[in-house]
Amino acid sequence: MNPLNTPVYDLFYHLNTLNGLLFTLENQLNNFEKFYKDSISKTSFDISNIFSGTSLVIRDLTEWPEGGWARYYPSGKFSSKGEEYFELIRVLLARESAWTVSQAYEAFEIFLKDLSSTLLFKNQQMAETKKVKKFKSDSRSNNMAQNCIIFWRKYLDYHYKTNTKKLKLLRKICPDISKGETENNRVVDLTDWFIVVEEIRHSATHSNFVIKTSRMKNWSKAKREMLKKYFPGINIEQGYRLNITSENAKYCLKLFSEYSFQIYKFLSISRGYDWNILKKKEEK
Repeated sequence: MNPLNTPVYDLFYHLNTLNGLLFTLENQLNNFEKFYKDSISKTSFDISNIFSGTSLVIRDLTEWPEGGWARYYPSGKFSSKGEEYFELIRVLLARESAWTVSQAYEAFEIFLKDLSSTLLFKNQQMAETKKVKKFKSDSRSNNMAQNCIIFWRKYLDYHYKTNTKKLKLLRKICPDISKGETENNRVVDLTDWFIVVEEIRHSATHSNFVIKTSRMKNWSKAKREMLKKYFPGINIEQGYRLNITSENAKYCLKLFSEYSFQIYKFLSISRGYDWNILKKKEEK
């Protein structure tokens, strides 16, 4: 049995779940909009009168009102009216699509670590002797035995902290991975694409869906074109504000799946493992 199966199956499950959740949200929101507008069209109700609003009401934590009842105060408000109410569907889908890309990136990150640690655990001769000795001499190794997969997880954390370093390690072990990254039937340079996706993930998690100008400072023309092609948005003073669609996110999920499968495939072939899991799934 191929020991690398579990990491790729786990990733596929995660990415399919993200795809399913995004599909369901989009379907339900679109159905809601259609049903609501169809219902309104059958009446004399003016769509401009639709209103939705809410406020986050909060306590003053050091206030002790007489009578013992807590007091609440509005901290602000959020509202929409008329067509703007329905336009929020596009806003929600754009935000969820960006979050989906972010979650896919993190799932791929877990895949890289699980795959790399499993590969080294099963093929310990692949690890550089000097690096193994250095790690074992460090207190962070906790004197763990090498025949334990936790040892190799910690080893990766010690020597290959970033995804970039893990990918370089896998390319070094199996050079065919590099070829597949640049020569593929998607005609996408996956090395550039991955760098762009890293910034999508960062902006969705830390920058309110804006890629700051400083983070794109050293980007090549190819990366900038890739950003606009696969992750639409607008240029603003602070940088590039994402406005991606569910289709952009779904394409990203496909590429993560295909990228991971190529890494899995070439590593499996190099070790003589059975790798044709996609054909087996098709036959079921």
